[in-house]
Amino acid sequence: MASQPRRFVRRAPSKADKTRSVDIRVTDMGAEDAAWWDATLGRKQLQLPRADRYWIWSVLLPMCHLVQLTKRRYCRALVIWARNDQGRFLRVGMSMLIESYPYLDAARNLDSYFAWFISAADPAILQAEFAMTHPPALGRALLDNAVVLSQNAALGGRIGLHAAAAGGESLLNIYRACGLRRLPRTAKLPAGVMGKNDGRFLFADDARAEAMAAMLDPSR
Repeated sequence: MASQPRRFVRRAPSKADKTRSVDIRVTDMGAEDAAWWDATLGRKQLQLPRADRYWIWSVLLPMCHLVQLTKRRYCRALVIWARNDQGRFLRVGMSMLIESYPYLDAARNLDSYFAWFISAADPAILQAEFAMTHPPALGRALLDNAVVLSQNAALGGRIGLHAAAAGGESLLNIYRACGLRRLPRTAKLPAGVMGKNDGRFLFADDARAEAMAAMLDPSR
């Protein structure tokens, strides 16, 4: 693992041309960010076949903080911004990450970061309505945010998430392509993880998380 704390990535590949990179930045999410997303991108994406189309971030943001507060956990909400053709940074990604969440490999009895909600803006909408010829591919960057926070919190980079059922097999394939491992449906969930194991939980252990992070180090 790197001796110095890792920073979030500052470049991501273009969805339109993988040979190009797009400037991105990561900031903490505030109420204004959530309201903008709901009113601007969320409204435009409502008719698309997306797993997150009914998510209302202005509701999720306070809910995440309150729910995790009752469990004595910290919720870190982040925004990813990308530079458009005019040089302006626009919100293109949102995530809510939970610190000290039970690690999905129950046999190890450890904590991790858990990606509760993550979303990337539709690239066609960014191109057509926000003057962004090269929308960034954000799958790896969104997961990397969780890995970086986990490593810097001395949690070994371990992360986990549950792929929304509405995303189908394609969403699972995206997460696996980014480096996550699927938790077997037969595996027992650790205490503190609500619900049943439906086969849509994915995670990264220390070594896998480090490999995922190292791949993006040139973009930090």
